[in-house]
Amino acid sequence: MSYLSERAAYLKGLAEGLAIDESKAEGKLLVKIIDVLEEMAATIEDNSDAITACEERVDDLEDFADELCEEMGGCDCGCEDDDCDCCDCDCDEDDFDDEEFYEVECPGCNEKVYFDEDMLDDELICPNCNEKIEIEFED
Repeated sequence: MSYLSERAAYLKGLAEGLAIDESKAEGKLLVKIIDVLEEMAATIEDNSDAITACEERVDDLEDFADELCEEMGGCDCGCEDDDCDCCDCDCDEDDFDDEEFYEVECPGCNEKVYFDEDMLDDELICPNCNEKIEIEFED
């Protein structure tokens, strides 16, 4: 039993020991509050158990991915780092640092669309609504 569940059970026992009169409004309210606290404590405990199970599963999947990567020949990301673990490699993250992206709002769906300078020569189409996006540049 978790700490919250224990405290909720203590409050319930305390309320029963005090012989709270449930026929009065205050008594009904206190009993209902304690019932809600018990439900909340149980839900939090269940969620905590589920989160722990998910964390363990993610760890297992990461281990499996690392093993699979090793079996497939190790790092093939193209970097020269001898210690590179291709499953966790971030050696190519800097490739996008030099590229400048522009943001425009699609006139059709009002979603933000991002493009780079190389795309200026092509016809820009919104990936959300397939509407053509016209761009006018100011000097």
